[in-house]
Amino acid sequence: MNAQAPLSAGTPAAAHPFTHVDGSKRTEDKMKHLIRAAAFFCAAVQLSSSPVAATEVSVDVHSVTASGVGDKIGTVEISDKSGGGLEFKVDVTGIPAGEHGFHLHANGDCAPGEKEGKAQAALSAGAHYDPAAAKSHKGPMGQGHKGDLPFLTATDKGVNVVVTAPNLKMADVLGRALVIHEGGDNYTDHPENGGGKGRIACGVVPKS
Repeated sequence: MNAQAPLSAGTPAAAHPFTHVDGSKRTEDKMKHLIRAAAFFCAAVQLSSSPVAATEVSVDVHSVTASGVGDKIGTVEISDKSGGGLEFKVDVTGIPAGEHGFHLHANGDCAPGEKEGKAQAALSAGAHYDPAAAKSHKGPMGQGHKGDLPFLTATDKGVNVVVTAPNLKMADVLGRALVIHEGGDNYTDHPENGGGKGRIACGVVPKS
């Protein structure tokens, strides 16, 4: 067997096949790898626990009277609309045929309330959603209440229609109330709130 050639004084240690790798260097590399892995894991956990904005939400709609909240009469499915705004797929029964005002109200509560000493249906839902304090009812395409939605037209079988609200985002509706009114809606302040009159159906939008 040939003897191993001795390492010459001029040969760099890193170039020789039997050069010893410094142990502290290996330890440092391992620590860097562990730190990167830990950082990646923490970022993944934070991302998974971060709240994700809802893109579709279902609302149970109930009949309402001055005595309280009644039976479920349908649903409204709310989803993001391509190009902006929201879509409301309304599917309810048990309301009179004809036109009915449909609005997003500020409070997520369908309980009755008292006005001028008299109990009224779903008054706890508050006024139309109006974050800009426009204090004017101009319909879904106007610059009034942000909660103004297209009116609904019921047949003897109820309402089954999709309406859109270009000025709303999902964050606007979560935790608030959808209200169907007794009368129609002319998208003006005369009569008040377009003439919707009393509240006959209501549903609270889940917060998430």
